[in-house]
Amino acid sequence: MTKKDRFDEIDSALKELQESISRLEGIDTEDITRKVEQFREDIYSGISRWSSVELARHVDRPVLDDYIDAVFTDFLEIHGDRIYEDDTAVKGGFAFLDDIPVMVIGHMKRSRNHKDYVKHHYGMASPSGHYKAMRLMKMAEKFKRPVITFVDTPGAYPVPDAEYKGQAFSIAQCISVIASLRTRVVACIIGEAGSGGALALGFGDRIIMLENAFYSSISPEGYSSIIYGDATNKEMAADTLRGTGRDLYQEGLVDCLIREPIGGAHNDPKKVLEETSRMIRTYVRELMEQDIDEIVKDRAATIERMVP
Repeated sequence: MTKKDRFDEIDSALKELQESISRLEGIDTEDITRKVEQFREDIYSGISRWSSVELARHVDRPVLDDYIDAVFTDFLEIHGDRIYEDDTAVKGGFAFLDDIPVMVIGHMKRSRNHKDYVKHHYGMASPSGHYKAMRLMKMAEKFKRPVITFVDTPGAYPVPDAEYKGQAFSIAQCISVIASLRTRVVACIIGEAGSGGALALGFGDRIIMLENAFYSSISPEGYSSIIYGDATNKEMAADTLRGTGRDLYQEGLVDCLIREPIGGAHNDPKKVLEETSRMIRTYVRELMEQDIDEIVKDRAATIERMVP
């Protein structure tokens, strides 16, 4: 095993080693502990893009519920899309950001402290989820509330029923609504951000992205399967896609990069949540001071720059 294969396993082993060292009695362990910590920092600074994908998928990584509880108050969930059903892969509702009333919408990969991925379709939205998101965005526009989105999804829900209900069309509509929405939009990329499912909520006037989140038009496994016939070249595919937060921040495609603690966001979720909360507050207050016509104009210009 190399450090590029399973960074999370290596980091977990080093954390266990640190805990074992801390329990030793009768000897000075300060120098050993410092060397282990330095080694963790060294391997983290050089992790591969595929390792970032693994960290973005980590089972203990903070999810939507964690961000809602840490950033907002008085969250009131709104259910249903008024067309089909209530998609459990998308959660949203009214909330307050300090004294500012806002609308929160995000992918629900799992509940906090639960591994109920199947219940929420692993955060993969159906057309119902996209129509729910559009309904909430329009409500936010009506009441002049900023919209804050959270993206954490492998992609749109890949089942025949979703295709029959117009999956691609609902994604396109969702993107169109965000592009023309006459209220402020801040998007937060907190984990996986795959394909059209991510694009449906992954754009705004300001984009915040975690360091090891991975935003791409297809998963590395999907890319590898199409190009090479199977998923065995996923590491090479991840390097080709260049979708980590570090990559996209360097390319100027996201406005803010949230640094993650050594080993990933799950190792110090409080720090990650606090920093994300701070940047959301900064951007929302900054946007509230700008004229909405100028904001919509700037948003259109950003889209034009991104489209070849």
